[in-house]
Amino acid sequence: MYEKIPSAKVGAKIVEWYSCILSNSYEEAILLKDEAKQMLKSMEEDDKILAYYSLVEYRHDNILDKSSINEPLEDKFKFVESEMDRYLKYLYYFISGQDEFNNQRYRTAIKMFRKAERLLEHVKDDMEEADFLGYMGYAYYRIDQHLLALSYLEQAETAFRRLGLVYNAVNNKQVIGAIYVELKQYKKGEQILKECLEESTSPTTTGIILKAIGLSKFFQSEYKAAEHYFEKTLEIEEIRNSYYGMKALTELSHARFKLGKIEEAIESFRKAKASVQYYKNFEFQTRCKFIEGLYITNDDNMVDESINELNESGFFFEVRELAEELIEIFEKKGDNENVIKYFKIAYNAKLKPEMIGDGQE
Repeated sequence: MYEKIPSAKVGAKIVEWYSCILSNSYEEAILLKDEAKQMLKSMEEDDKILAYYSLVEYRHDNILDKSSINEPLEDKFKFVESEMDRYLKYLYYFISGQDEFNNQRYRTAIKMFRKAERLLEHVKDDMEEADFLGYMGYAYYRIDQHLLALSYLEQAETAFRRLGLVYNAVNNKQVIGAIYVELKQYKKGEQILKECLEESTSPTTTGIILKAIGLSKFFQSEYKAAEHYFEKTLEIEEIRNSYYGMKALTELSHARFKLGKIEEAIESFRKAKASVQYYKNFEFQTRCKFIEGLYITNDDNMVDESINELNESGFFFEVRELAEELIEIFEKKGDNENVIKYFKIAYNAKLKPEMIGDGQE
């Protein structure tokens, strides 16, 4: 059984092909069309990418009009913008943003999404508009722009509910709940997440929500409750051996270390580290380095390296979260020098997203 090509990868290839059409690079466009067509045969199911391919193919064939066969190719391959082309440009930026998002380049993703947003009036499909709002909100969430994220996610949830698409609405609502947790409004965040849990019909979504509640408990130092929710997450088959399972395993090991369950913690950490390496996720690779340095090897340099790597990559919430954990540990030890050191790191991490604002790069 051959492995399906991720639709995001095919979308990125179509974006590349369409870029050549826009720039009149006709020879490259012909080659890329063939590449995209071949990839499409092995792509995972994705109706939006199929539609995008069809539109770009139509535009490509329309430009290379066979009736003008005697005309030089350079003269035939001209681009005159139409209403359909404006929609194609929207898809170009939106799918480019999705590709950047999937590669954890969130700021670049937002730049692409903002360009797509300027063309949103050319999108005549309410579901597609709701999908865009959700992506925009989640991207802002990933760079800790919580108020902007809430605005987009709430619009997306409302739009999906209006369309009767409860599954999509719940997916957006659970991110809203996670944001309130990150804002330390734990009661409100957990209430929203539990409402999502009641509405969820998808095992994967249920697992994501359970993990989010577990994180809320962890942030409140309720490590036993956090362990319970992370274990419940990993009981779900669709989660256990997935990207989300990787995250839950990492968080579970962290909670067990906090509880002093060292043998169990090391066992779950070993599995988490293997999963993180398999998925090549930067954030959780760095989190594993932090956990290993702090709880297994007692390596202060390893701990500081992990925080610096997250900081340099713009994971400011995560920096603040880990720095605050270190503040708590050093306060108990009476090590005021390190308390001050990590307080400064946490404070600067809190300021940076606010300084970036809406006009961030």
